Amino acid sequence: MLQFKGLVTPLLLAAPFCLNAQTISSDTLKLLKIDEIEITSKYYKRYNPKQLSEALRLETSLLKAPQHIQVINSEIFRDQAVLNLNESATRNVSGTFREELHNGISPDIYSRGGYISAQRNGVDMRPLGKGPIADDLAIIERVEFVKGPSGFMNAISDPSGSYNIITKKPTGETKRSFDLLTGSFGLLRAAVDLDGQLDKSNKVQYRLNVMGMRGNGFLKHDRNNRLLFAPSLKYQFSERTSITAEYIYQQLNYLLLSEAQMSPYGYGTLPKDFTITDPSIRPFVGNDHNVFLTFQHRFKSDWQLTTKLAYIRSGYNGTLFWVNGANAENKDILDRNLVYDSNKYGIFSTQAYLNGYFKTGNVGHRIITGIDINNKSSRSWDTWGTATTVYPLSITNPQYSETILNTGIGGDFASENDFTSEGSKIHRRLFYISAYAMDELLFLDEKLRVSLGLRVTASNGKTNDYGAKSNSEDVVLTPRLGINYALDQNTSLYFLHDQSYLPQAGISVDGTALKPLKGVNYELGIKRDWMEGKWNTSVSVYHIERNRLITPDPVSNLIYQTGESKSRGVEFDLKGRLAKGLNAVINYAYTDSKISADEMKPENIGMATPNRVKHIHNTWLNYLLPIERVKGLTVSLGYQLLVGRAERFTSTNPVALKDIFRLDAGAGWSNDKYRINLIVNNLLNEKMYSTAWRNGSGNMYYWVQMAPIHARLSLGINL
Repeated sequence: MLQFKGLVTPLLLAAPFCLNAQTISSDTLKLLKIDEIEITSKYYKRYNPKQLSEALRLETSLLKAPQHIQVINSEIFRDQAVLNLNESATRNVSGTFREELHNGISPDIYSRGGYISAQRNGVDMRPLGKGPIADDLAIIERVEFVKGPSGFMNAISDPSGSYNIITKKPTGETKRSFDLLTGSFGLLRAAVDLDGQLDKSNKVQYRLNVMGMRGNGFLKHDRNNRLLFAPSLKYQFSERTSITAEYIYQQLNYLLLSEAQMSPYGYGTLPKDFTITDPSIRPFVGNDHNVFLTFQHRFKSDWQLTTKLAYIRSGYNGTLFWVNGANAENKDILDRNLVYDSNKYGIFSTQAYLNGYFKTGNVGHRIITGIDINNKSSRSWDTWGTATTVYPLSITNPQYSETILNTGIGGDFASENDFTSEGSKIHRRLFYISAYAMDELLFLDEKLRVSLGLRVTASNGKTNDYGAKSNSEDVVLTPRLGINYALDQNTSLYFLHDQSYLPQAGISVDGTALKPLKGVNYELGIKRDWMEGKWNTSVSVYHIERNRLITPDPVSNLIYQTGESKSRGVEFDLKGRLAKGLNAVINYAYTDSKISADEMKPENIGMATPNRVKHIHNTWLNYLLPIERVKGLTVSLGYQLLVGRAERFTSTNPVALKDIFRLDAGAGWSNDKYRINLIVNNLLNEKMYSTAWRNGSGNMYYWVQMAPIHARLSLGINL
């Protein structure tokens, strides 16, 4: 642990010093885009973007935004051989990690002591149950992690923050690529990306992404297949006006909904590949349809109107085995129940917002104002509470069945699979309309920026959880204050005070209606661009308070409302080109998140919040070797370290969880047309588990096993 602290401390101390770097470009979205394109060479990778996407609405640079925001380009994911958002994508951002419970269904990302909200192209995707389906790398252009509330974007969210997936869209350039990837556990994947124009005047632009994948998991009997089809069109009416239409279809077919293991003997006590699943069960099949329509019109160089429509329809269904408790007579026997689980959810969203700029005397004003309307619905059918037939399985001598018809003991298979009863349904709906306005005032030749914002949100939620019904209606004001001061043209200090509101559509585990979650965030930070912007650092300290904290259980669908919590911590991020040929992503986070009030269980006060990780440290290095005879040869090295992990549910008698350390390495070669990359993950073949929890009686331990050593080899060509 002392060595760990010694490694991190110099990084934290380095950020405020050496304030004499070179000048960066002007603070306009257009100039920033040109600036990024100009920094290109065989030694440069796009590890260090300077701008936010238009979906985040802030027409300013990352350096001048009064908030800790990290942008991860798809090039980093490709170097790391990441296939979708569920695969260690969070290693590239300080303090973020997955609750690794679902095998492709939900990213379930945590940060700053809470569950952060999902967005896709700026559309609120936060689920009412499980979801959304994890975005595949084939459609990801970049991922933007916003630490803390973001009133300019989110009508509702946890105060811990959000992440926004920006999907690939037409660029107006002719680019075509094909990628093939193979690897351990029978993995085979192919993807095509076509980008171009349909007419000579470049008014009609298109992009098409297609992907297919199949493979087996590292657990026995696991298999997973994925398909993706994503066409998009953009029509450029003029230089000022355009409309873009996107359709994204993702399909997944997984035999295992979860890679969870369970045993009465304690965490991590089973072989790496142990499974409770018979090979003949019905696999989980998911289908995800997305439609996005975006219209943009720039009235003048300083004013732009954006309107968006989005429709998402998604769902999955399948069966899984689950063990609810220990066998009283023989702990070696796992009493499995066969559970059916199905969910359908839909989202309709419309947005309209106006960006503008004007001056009053010597004071500049950057304006954002708009309205967000979102209607979500979720309908689930399951047998979590009605499945009683037992299918025994020995831990020491497991015998799996190719059929599941006659191996059960007791119960009534017909009645427990009747989905028409109230005890098998969860129906939830949430509608909200929200208006927002923010004025960023620019003083002292734009060295001092003061952001004043206010959002008003009216929401209506209805829920029917296994027959327990509730309604909620709320109207809430959430203000925002941000201050950014430029020490020079490469260094800025900032302060942020922002609030969030999260209406809860659901029933608490005690049968009462959920109370809305309200949060407040206080944040101080310093940002700096180094060496003419080749790399940058961000350091922030924060304090978050949550009122009516909830913890959803995505396995049993029960919801725990634990009261109030306080989270505070320090975060450090470094990204970019540190030296000729050396590109890096380095981050560290210290998180202290505890229950500060609990009306149901006062003994929980002072205990860690669910899934808290006290120390997270990640490093990724990619180095272009200076070998003239073999130009384009690279080596990569990275590791992930998680120390001080808490269980999935708050407990007064917590069990210590094993630290996680994963070492990865790779080598590759590329030129303008071809690329090849080999990555070996978990090089030391460590036995690791992530999300861990116990049942109510404490006699059964659950955890998610992480993959042993495995390799991936990718081949790519630019056509």
